[in-house]
Amino acid sequence: MKLQLLTAVAVTALMATPSLASAGEQGWYVRGSVGYGQLTDMDLTGDLNGAVNGSGDIAGSVGVGYGFGNNWRLELDGAQLWSELGAIGGNINSAADMRVSSAMVNALYDFSDFGAWRPYIGAGVGIARANLNARTHRSFNGGAGPVFVNNAQCSAFGKCAFDDSDNGTAWQIIAGLGYDISDSLVWDTQYRYLNVGSLEYDGLGGNSGVSVAPGGSGTKINTNINGVNAHIVMTGLRYRFGGQKVKTTKYKTEYVAPVATMYACADGSQASSLASCVVEVTCWDGSMAASEAACPVQVQCWDGSMVSDAAACPVQPTVTCWDGSMAYDQASCPVQSYEQSLCANSYRQEIIYYNFNKGQSAETKDAIQRILDTTANCAVGNINVVGHTDSSGAASYNMALSKRRAADVRKELIRQGLDKNLITSEGKGETQLFIDTGDNVKEQLNRRTEVLISLTETGVVN
Repeated sequence: MKLQLLTAVAVTALMATPSLASAGEQGWYVRGSVGYGQLTDMDLTGDLNGAVNGSGDIAGSVGVGYGFGNNWRLELDGAQLWSELGAIGGNINSAADMRVSSAMVNALYDFSDFGAWRPYIGAGVGIARANLNARTHRSFNGGAGPVFVNNAQCSAFGKCAFDDSDNGTAWQIIAGLGYDISDSLVWDTQYRYLNVGSLEYDGLGGNSGVSVAPGGSGTKINTNINGVNAHIVMTGLRYRFGGQKVKTTKYKTEYVAPVATMYACADGSQASSLASCVVEVTCWDGSMAASEAACPVQVQCWDGSMVSDAAACPVQPTVTCWDGSMAYDQASCPVQSYEQSLCANSYRQEIIYYNFNKGQSAETKDAIQRILDTTANCAVGNINVVGHTDSSGAASYNMALSKRRAADVRKELIRQGLDKNLITSEGKGETQLFIDTGDNVKEQLNRRTEVLISLTETGVVN
């Protein structure tokens, strides 16, 4: 902390050093910059306790300032930095991120005698608002117990959550380099070190199943972060209104008016800017415009057609019919015949139920016929016949009975002309009850043989 304060004082002293010959800016300007920033490593203390590793992410800044013509500029600056902080204390059951927004007043000094290049240094003070979003939850590692962040309160809960913001007094030091693209436009690249200080956050903790979202029903908890600092590099443009340069010497200050630049247009005329040239282009819809940017907006619809308004696109079918075609609703789908319905799905199941201790039931014939219809009309890959019984009687007897029922169905299908290599049968006895009745209970829904037919193609009728 002392080193940071000494650095700020040294920069301020350097900025106060007078210049005998310099080139500066006179008047108002605006600036916009984007780049990359990284929060330094930080420690969380309190109910949520652990170290986080700062990581880099996008940073942005906008500013408006005034040049006094003597190498000094004063600037009002707003910036924002996003950063993923990763796991808390290295624990995989936690994560955190932080968004830092700042509003600063910067004093900047431009060095002279570098031609179009404009190196500068500066410092700023203001306020920063940092939002912390942190989540932790407890998990168990086999018999080794809970794996959790090493902290005070959160270890007692199943979950901890923070989504809170805190304000702090902030300061920053800046070193930058500008380049005069034109009398009005400067390419501006800068590094800044931002110090926000210490911040405090409130959160909620609770056991599994308890809402710990902001406004939830968890227990209030607290954590502190010391030393919220960031390194940021950004580049962008600075626009000077009026485009006025200033040349300052030891004896006098001279204001140099900008020289108007004329641009040659495509039609041979001249204009003060390329944007002022009159150009006609043919737009995508055949209309003419001064530039492509002035053409009607082009929207591509789902069917590949082009329109100027998405509302003009044709309505897109959203319903998938049984045969794979698309329609606007089920009523618009093709009518499905009996044979087509048999082949509509990848799997088809027939179930034959039995009276107590009987080998066949009255519906066996109808189920067999539906199976035969499916094999006659669809692309069948294989047929698996599985017998089941209820829990009444001995388990060994029920196993034998289920195998016998499944084998009977397989024999009947082979007798009706099906390839025996397509059909397998097995018995499960009372091991897979459809209704869990307990032991020695007669239940017809458990006395069943399931025939599962697998199709190699759906929607295909022989």
